[in-house]
Amino acid sequence: MLKAAGITAEYNPLHNGHVYHIEETRRITGCDTVIVAMSGDYVQRGEPAILDKWTRTEHALKSGADLVIEIPVLFCLGNAGQYARAAVNLLEATGKVSHISFGSESGDKDALIRIAHTLRDNEEAIEASVKSIRNKGFSYPAARALAYSEVRAAIKGADPDNDTEILGDIHILEKANDILAIEYIKAMEKAEPVLIHREGAGYGDPYDESIVYQSASAIRKQTLSGKDLSKYIPGCTAKSLRECHLTGPDRDKWFDVLRYAVLLADEETIEDCPSGGEGLAHLMKECAGSAESWSSFIMRIKSKRYTYTRLSRLCMQLVLAINRKKYNMESPEYIRVLGFNKTGRALLAEMRDEETASLPVITNVNKNAAELDWKAKRLLDLDIHSANIYNLLTKGNTDICNDYRQLPVMINE
Repeated sequence: MLKAAGITAEYNPLHNGHVYHIEETRRITGCDTVIVAMSGDYVQRGEPAILDKWTRTEHALKSGADLVIEIPVLFCLGNAGQYARAAVNLLEATGKVSHISFGSESGDKDALIRIAHTLRDNEEAIEASVKSIRNKGFSYPAARALAYSEVRAAIKGADPDNDTEILGDIHILEKANDILAIEYIKAMEKAEPVLIHREGAGYGDPYDESIVYQSASAIRKQTLSGKDLSKYIPGCTAKSLRECHLTGPDRDKWFDVLRYAVLLADEETIEDCPSGGEGLAHLMKECAGSAESWSSFIMRIKSKRYTYTRLSRLCMQLVLAINRKKYNMESPEYIRVLGFNKTGRALLAEMRDEETASLPVITNVNKNAAELDWKAKRLLDLDIHSANIYNLLTKGNTDICNDYRQLPVMINE
């Protein structure tokens, strides 16, 4: 029986820091295989991925992953908790993952676990506090950090012998990878968390040629402006960035489609998007006609209360017609295979022969879709619809990389 470790990733694009993460995961866990739950054509920041999901799957397999599965777009465009929960659920649903590995800025696994357990054990009190704080104009991330601080003070007050250090360092909630790490730990029911300390640039850090591992955002920005960053990325990624069509929310037709979607939709439709509400529809309609780009449109709406990421996710949800009344954002309904190597193929065979998977496994949409129940079929239809829009706006042709025709990427090296 093969033993597997799981990783959640976007690989937008895959760089040397990601390769380090895969290698360290295999070394630390001693697992035979590495399964990556990867965002598809859209990423959690609320943007189209710079390269399509099939190309990024190939990069992952050539860089150490054995099996790549897709996180459905519904969850990729959800908040950190929804995204992390979906990824963990998918990895654990394979029935083969004993460890889930994630990056961290703090490098303090014990603190992350303490915070995760404190948040989970006091979820009702924290959410009530978050709601109260948000009514004062704070964004959700800021309100959550303040709410956690209040709960920590209450626990300390109830028992003066409690050391606040035992309850975790509140500053960990300020770092992007640590926030996701806490959400991963909260969602885990079977797998053991494995922390990989993030080396080099932090999430979203700008380009700095003195740093060995650049951030994915720096690589995207520099690449889209024409700079060659091949020394920071594997050869397969560099080749694709040179030869393939690159996308981003301000490129090609994305912004035009966004403005059309905002102007076409009534305010109720915008408010019913998962990231909508709180009067954002009125603000979006006011700004859509005069903004010059996707990012400038969001900056006109952005405030202390509304973060850039939330607004960008809302924009993409509207473009893709994702409505909170139609879709359940609790958990994925299937395991969609994007690619595998020889070891990954053997792992899939074990999953089939031993019937370890707790969700349907899709390797061929045309063959497997008919076997899904209506909820899973509706979620899969959204993935296919979203992929068609990505392909239309980036490649000008929905037949290219069409999900009905595309079989999993197979690497035989």
